[in-house]
Amino acid sequence: MNPIKNGLHAAIMQKGNTFLRVMNFAGPYVKDLASVLFFMLISTCFSLLVPYLSKVFIDIVFKPDAVTLKYSHASWLLPAILVLFLSYGLQIFSSGFFQWLSGKTGHRTVHDIRVMVFSKLQDLSLSYFDKHTTGGLVSRVNQDTDDVQFLIVEFLPLAIQSLLMLVGVCVFLCILSVNITVYVVLPVIALTIFGRHMLKNVHSYFNTYFAQRSRLSEFASDSLSGIRVVKAFGRENKEIATFQKHSSTYRNTGIKVMKLWGVYHPLMQFFIMSGTVFVWAFGGKMILENKMTLGSVVAYGGYCAMFFSPLLTLVGMLRNISTSLSAAQRIFNVLDESQEIRDNPNAVEIKVWEGSIEFRNVEFGYDSKKPVIKNLSFSIAPKEKIGLVGRSGAGKSTIINLLCRFYDVDKGEIVIDGLDVRLLRKQDIHKNIGVVLQETFLFNGTIYENIAYAKPEATHAEVIDASIAAFAHDFICKKPDAYDSLVGERGVNLSGGEKQRIAIARALLLDPAILILDEALSSVDSETEIKIKTALDNLTKNRTTIAIAHRISTLQGYDRIFVIENGHCIESGTPLDLFDKKGAFYKMVSMTRSKSFFNEELSGSGLLS
Repeated sequence: MNPIKNGLHAAIMQKGNTFLRVMNFAGPYVKDLASVLFFMLISTCFSLLVPYLSKVFIDIVFKPDAVTLKYSHASWLLPAILVLFLSYGLQIFSSGFFQWLSGKTGHRTVHDIRVMVFSKLQDLSLSYFDKHTTGGLVSRVNQDTDDVQFLIVEFLPLAIQSLLMLVGVCVFLCILSVNITVYVVLPVIALTIFGRHMLKNVHSYFNTYFAQRSRLSEFASDSLSGIRVVKAFGRENKEIATFQKHSSTYRNTGIKVMKLWGVYHPLMQFFIMSGTVFVWAFGGKMILENKMTLGSVVAYGGYCAMFFSPLLTLVGMLRNISTSLSAAQRIFNVLDESQEIRDNPNAVEIKVWEGSIEFRNVEFGYDSKKPVIKNLSFSIAPKEKIGLVGRSGAGKSTIINLLCRFYDVDKGEIVIDGLDVRLLRKQDIHKNIGVVLQETFLFNGTIYENIAYAKPEATHAEVIDASIAAFAHDFICKKPDAYDSLVGERGVNLSGGEKQRIAIARALLLDPAILILDEALSSVDSETEIKIKTALDNLTKNRTTIAIAHRISTLQGYDRIFVIENGHCIESGTPLDLFDKKGAFYKMVSMTRSKSFFNEELSGSGLLS
């Protein structure tokens, strides 16, 4: 078995299946497609009359009588002209209607695909995003759906119209002369053989070309998203050099594609246009032998041009067709992705969340071969305030990710209010667990929109109350447009402390049963920290709170502290108990403070009282 032929056959089958899947999206618009087909038939039928009218003009209207040399059928001229005029007019207007209808249907279908892809991405687990770049996923939503649009809006109507045209033309060609038609088919056979050879060589280049385009788009997106980091480290020249490298590879692949296309396309045109030569070669011979009239040969030549024209157009569209099918395959790769985190069909609803939490022998790793959390067990009582401390990479943020069910545990179970989180609806979990992440993210909109994002149905008063509780109201009111001030992309118009307070207000607006603060005060100055801590002391009294922190001062008043190291909870207890043990917690803090200063800090923060 030839592996190259098998590979080509598999690739063609895959693209054929992809095309059929794309067409399935047009199912809701069957009536519109029927209208498109109706106007296509009208346009095709009247366009097929035009070449035959040339036979009428030559062989009947303008053919003089052999004896009298008079035009005995001159009365046919006006009716023939009217029929020609109507044929052109109906052909043009019918074509306009079906192009409008097919375009409308195509754009609606692509809109459905685009929304479906974006919705699928929203539903996929975080593990999927760990494996794919943001730039690549944005390309799936925007660029690839635009490429598929060509397939539906332009190629499909043209392909259907071309098929109808070919069938109609073949009928007229056979009516005019079966003998010439046999010879005209020869270039088509040659074109088919040549096309198979061409596809085998061009297919791999097209795939490489599209892959390089995607990589270039991903790099540009990532680089521009991190432009502040680039400038902060003065790496502009490195980014330019890397971009030039990707762009050069993309350019060189494009040149190879165009080189092949520059060779193959003219050859295909030659095969197609040679059909016209055959018409006059064999048709002219038949005229001289009085076996065929001049009008019939002229009409035959017109139909022959109509036969090869759609073939030539479709061949010219081959590159765009391949682009669209490759884009569709990438889209279906997203749509076919399995959703790792999904609701249990028998999910249970907790009507009133108490906020108790228990980890039971939990093990988890982003890579299953490299566990981050190892046999972790602990319990948190409702309304209890817990601090998580430990070195970077110890697993603190992973604990939060598992609790919020951004990922599912590999072993063990996480229980909230007596129920495994896998038996709870994701929507309920995220509605009752408020999170302020270490990396504050704000959407490109107004301050008000960013705070209200957690609870879109919140009243204006609720949004104001949340911002006051987070000590954000004062600085917001000092902005030129107050709550209507734009935060800019990723909150670029705000300071780190301002972004952090807006994020806290957003979490507080949700009024969750469980509040998670992942280094929530890391970007806040000392003065602002005191204000926010005072507000949080009041707000955390009636909810279970888990805070990840490096500074002891942020854990003042917390009930217990868990020391996390290498995925284990190696110590837990009140701050005073851990201090007295002189264990990992004590050593971790004393590494950066002298013993006397450490004692003063503990005393000043109330941890020794």
